[in-house]
Amino acid sequence: MQSENGKRKIKILFLIFHFSLFAFQFLHAQVKFENPQINSDNKILFTVSHDLSGTVSYRTLFMADATRTESTKILTCFPERMELLSNGAVLQIRNRYGTARYSVADSTLGWIKREDSIPADAKAMLPQAVSPDGKWACFVRKTDAATGQLYLKNMSTLEEFLLVEKCDFDFDTVPAKWAHDGSVFVYEKDGNLYFGDPKAVYQKVQMREEFRKIGEGSINCVNWANAKYLVYINRDLIYKISSKELYTRGLYSPMVGIGIVIGRLPLGFDPHKDKFWVNSLVNQIVTVKANSVVSSYRINGTASTYISSVYSKPFADLAGSAVDYDLFFCSDGTQILWVNLVGIDDGKRKSSIYRLSSELKPLITIDDTGTPELAPDGRKLAFSSGKMLRIYDILNWRELGRLEGERVYSYVWSGSTKIYVGGESTVREWKIDSHGYFTDNRGRLLFLSSANTAFWKPNAENIVCAQSALNKATFFDYDQFRNVWQMSAEDSRTSFEFMKKAEVSVYAVQNAKYRVYAGTTDNKLYENALYVRSFAGSGTTVAIYPETVKPSGDRKRIALIFDAIDSADGLTQILSVLSQYKVKATFFLNGEFIRRYPNECKQIFASGHDCASMYFSTADLTSGGFIIDEEFIRRGLARNEDEFYAATGHELSLLWHAPYYKATAEIKKAGELSGYRYIEAGRLSLDSFTLEQAANGNKWYLGAKDLVKLYVDNAESEMVIPVSVGVTSGTRTDFLYEKLSLLIGNFLDAGYDFTLVRNFK
Repeated sequence: MQSENGKRKIKILFLIFHFSLFAFQFLHAQVKFENPQINSDNKILFTVSHDLSGTVSYRTLFMADATRTESTKILTCFPERMELLSNGAVLQIRNRYGTARYSVADSTLGWIKREDSIPADAKAMLPQAVSPDGKWACFVRKTDAATGQLYLKNMSTLEEFLLVEKCDFDFDTVPAKWAHDGSVFVYEKDGNLYFGDPKAVYQKVQMREEFRKIGEGSINCVNWANAKYLVYINRDLIYKISSKELYTRGLYSPMVGIGIVIGRLPLGFDPHKDKFWVNSLVNQIVTVKANSVVSSYRINGTASTYISSVYSKPFADLAGSAVDYDLFFCSDGTQILWVNLVGIDDGKRKSSIYRLSSELKPLITIDDTGTPELAPDGRKLAFSSGKMLRIYDILNWRELGRLEGERVYSYVWSGSTKIYVGGESTVREWKIDSHGYFTDNRGRLLFLSSANTAFWKPNAENIVCAQSALNKATFFDYDQFRNVWQMSAEDSRTSFEFMKKAEVSVYAVQNAKYRVYAGTTDNKLYENALYVRSFAGSGTTVAIYPETVKPSGDRKRIALIFDAIDSADGLTQILSVLSQYKVKATFFLNGEFIRRYPNECKQIFASGHDCASMYFSTADLTSGGFIIDEEFIRRGLARNEDEFYAATGHELSLLWHAPYYKATAEIKKAGELSGYRYIEAGRLSLDSFTLEQAANGNKWYLGAKDLVKLYVDNAESEMVIPVSVGVTSGTRTDFLYEKLSLLIGNFLDAGYDFTLVRNFK
């Protein structure tokens, strides 16, 4: 048998080889020009592919003019986000290149705002709260890492009106909610809730804000039951507010109150951690408390009594840990509870759907799902699953149809009989038939999302795009007047022959005046650059995008590490956000955590993250109560290895740090002699400080938003940011893991790539 040292050497060599492979893969830039072709009219086709950390990867088709390289046209439009405007007359598409709009009446696509250059950094698509009629939208414009300004926007004129000078910024939500008819909205400001009339804002006749106050709380404290009534929860009291009486009650609220109290919750409502939903008749309410306890109630309408409990239990699902919830009311008085999970065994995103009444009855568990979207009639639910979009009747949970063939990224209802579906290859319109089913599993093509390759037809005027859509090679012709695509008029065999000839012909990349090619660049943000070489005179060569050839340094890198000592409180949220942004991280696991949470350890490993050691106990190794030598450290690290292997069947990586980052040079040296590399993270984890420590004079206590701002404002390449999975003792107002999406999004905006800490020196 091999000795322990021999086994460890083999393990080290294997890990070094693995690390070197990862580092090699990371070195390539992530924006690439491909497939350039030029025709006899000096028009150039090319694609740009992006493989940027934290964003969707896709290939966009461009057309340029060799005689005027500063002018380019985008021929495909990827639906990172879609919104329906002007009462369904306009479909808005947003992506990293800008904002485009598709006219339903004219079947034309045009850009209203676009980037002049090729973005080298990953920019998150910010959410917009669009009114149901599509005439208005609320959004937050970021001013720093954690704050922004809340605006109201007229979606026809594009005019913007400032609502809140300073509010919390978030990459996932907007602190505003619209009435079902778009006539009024509610927004959050400084811990209070206000209402606004978009027309009054536009006409500059809006009443002063002090007379439009609803009450204290966050945007979680309100929901529109229907176009007429708003439901507001303040602590344990439930208010019903008529939209017609908002101004009257706002003016006279000191005397008449803001609404009618229709009941009391058994427990107080936390505006930051709890959620609720109310049905259109305002006689049912469902709450989720602290992301764990699901409760369904009947509203009695009596101010002095508690509402009647129908169901209330902590949620548990063997398939995974709950990330978040959504809820939909059925006409028979039951509800559909949608729960997004992180799988225990595989670490993948999945969703479990239940029927909620006096019990919680499981209906189905689906892997790889998108956000569920309810049709305006409240009866049909749309959601993506793998390479399809599915529609269900929620009353009897009956599938009405599947739109198949490609991964779906966004979808939006147009009325209750039509839905627009944005996929990886195409954007399509899908309609219900006369029998109430979505039977056409292909839908109607509107335009292309991305392009595998494109080429000129032999007449050198028409463009054909080859796309692997609908599970087969498909060819599309470009309509240059409407900027959209349609199925090719040629049969597939003829189009395929055209494509093969273009691939091998020298004339595809040159004509009588110019040659186009993808060449090297000193700009490390790009893998290559696109050049046009002129044959006239002495000959000149220019880059179509000059910024792509300007020398630059290496891409900035940052690493996230997560410290799990003895609490798993934030783990599910952490894994969900990391998966959302496609970020890999390193989890340092203490022996106490491994012993308490073996399933969670499996979940971390199954999610594809590095698992490293934080010793076998939570003891402060510098406290003086231990004799610290190489044998003590070696045995402690070995015990942690054994316990992790017993829990997961896998090995810990050879990285470690001491509990609370407290270690002497002798302790670090002992770990090194045991084959481990010690990881520093600023020598302290700032989010582990508690209010109790702050009360005793510790000045390092910072809230989660302030921590995000601190890290972003002081960012530098190869910085390591530690995040606590949960505070072991004491209290905090909030936790850094609750703002993980904000943290990651800010660094992506700043041009950072996320990597594993093992890749740093």
